[in-house]
Amino acid sequence: MKVFFKKSFLKDFRSLPEEIKKETKDICTVTFPQIKNLTEFKPHPLKKLKGFRNYYRIKIKNFRIGFKKINGEVVFMRVLHRKDIYKNFP
Repeated sequence: MKVFFKKSFLKDFRSLPEEIKKETKDICTVTFPQIKNLTEFKPHPLKKLKGFRNYYRIKIKNFRIGFKKINGEVVFMRVLHRKDIYKNFP
């Protein structure tokens, strides 16, 4: 899959704790480019958001990565604490 990042994702990424940054970086730059569809993703819980078409989230401890899947491409949009992600994404 092709991977793209929104500015908001990159801004959120800079403020993450180091441990979460490392896991997020591995998921976004190593794991996602290698998979062909979302069913192949296994390391962390992945869920489709209810009420939104093509929006998903990945759980990493108390943080969530919000992304959108468009025609085989993934756009990472936000990475925030669980208390903030659903206020700011999608």
